[in-house]
Amino acid sequence: MKHLTKILSMAVLLSATLFLFSCGEDDEPVIDVGDGIAVADGYYFVQEGEEPVEERALLPEKVEGEGNAPTDREGFFGNYVFLQAGNYQLQKVEAREVVSTIGGDLRQISGDSLSADEPTTTGYQLALLEEGDEQITIDSDGLFKISYDETLSELIVMEVQNVSLRGNATPNGWENDTQLNIISVNADEGIVAEVSGLTLREGEYKVRINNSWKIVRNNDAGTGYVAFTNYGGSADNLVPGGGNIPFDEANEGVYTVRILLTNDGGASFEATKTGTVEPITFDPDDYRFGILGSVTANGFDADRDMFYKGVSNGVHTWYGVVYFAEESVDDQGRRFKLRTNDDWAFNLGGPLTTEGEAQLTANGPDIQAPAAGAYYITLSTADEGDTWTATMKDFGWALIGEGSPTASWDEDVEMTANGFADGVTTYSYTGNFDGREFKFRAGGEWQFDLGGTIPDLTIGGGNLSVEAGDYEVVLSFDGTNYSAVFTAQ
Repeated sequence: MKHLTKILSMAVLLSATLFLFSCGEDDEPVIDVGDGIAVADGYYFVQEGEEPVEERALLPEKVEGEGNAPTDREGFFGNYVFLQAGNYQLQKVEAREVVSTIGGDLRQISGDSLSADEPTTTGYQLALLEEGDEQITIDSDGLFKISYDETLSELIVMEVQNVSLRGNATPNGWENDTQLNIISVNADEGIVAEVSGLTLREGEYKVRINNSWKIVRNNDAGTGYVAFTNYGGSADNLVPGGGNIPFDEANEGVYTVRILLTNDGGASFEATKTGTVEPITFDPDDYRFGILGSVTANGFDADRDMFYKGVSNGVHTWYGVVYFAEESVDDQGRRFKLRTNDDWAFNLGGPLTTEGEAQLTANGPDIQAPAAGAYYITLSTADEGDTWTATMKDFGWALIGEGSPTASWDEDVEMTANGFADGVTTYSYTGNFDGREFKFRAGGEWQFDLGGTIPDLTIGGGNLSVEAGDYEVVLSFDGTNYSAVFTAQ
């Protein structure tokens, strides 16, 4: 992937000094400038009337493999290049000669197809290429991600419209992007993006293009692929699809951050520390919330764990799905509470209903449980625990995705809440799965979802898939862990 981008990793931000990292030239091909075209063998995006140039080379590019890891794909090439509006073709050069010229009509692909878990608003264009004189028309000047797959003869053209950071080292956490402002877009610099007054704290982060992790081009034949639109890795080797980038507590502060994506696929990252920040005294690890009560699976004897999503714009948020039974375990009514760390030292109660938000108070009165069924509960604090806000929605777990019974990433199919036995709550649904990807999500939102592998599921894990067919699906929760069983019908 180093041939694709040359983008450098976001290096450790130290003291109040400006840091600029730029890529080396060790990976540049050695070009024989004798007779013929003076470029290395490979594919080039070539403007009408011109010859191939290095700045528009498409070089070997990795795709998403098992565990979201960057993986080689034979015949897959790409780069970020600056293009002027006009007509182009894809040309293949061998031994300083053009041996193949291909083109095709671009068509717009909606944002929903860009990334199933979090679609961008910009989308991308796609062309099926064939040998011949047909032109590929670019409508406006800009920096574009260009990728070509020989297996499917697909060309992806995506204009870079925004650059962002995402992660728990940033103010918006993993929940939302921190946008950089586009300062300029031109042939000399490519894209210059900048944000000032950005607080960075201990944690991790990644760089994203167009608010997306990836471009999903999977297909029914199993010959598709997933191309990255995110960058991670380490301080000396940032790569598309790389791991989260660590940020140390010692470097916490307020920064001006500038990211440059150049017209030959290169990039750099600059950060100037402009201020200090107060240390955080609120520790989410001290607030591992659970739900328990007279109508929950374990009564008041054991909690049903909530999931801590993280902090975004200073707001810490927890999520959970709980099933309330028909009958109470005692004669004192239907009631429940939220408490931390499996202990009563800190607990929350108050007037929570399914109608809007409610303010819960420490050691407040028991919360009255609604009618039997599955409920999606959120809890948040914007002032480090001085006040607590909660919501409760009559909507538990659902299936969603192109491979789910709805065949859509825009429509949930809610699962049936079956209640609990021996401390295990189950949810079920029977329907058709067509072999494509899907996930479980709670409350009709993407704040709390399940993926990874079957049967053992992880919160926020990757998309799931099963062989095409009709299945009974049973989702189980033992109070801490989630699992799923698919039984062919």
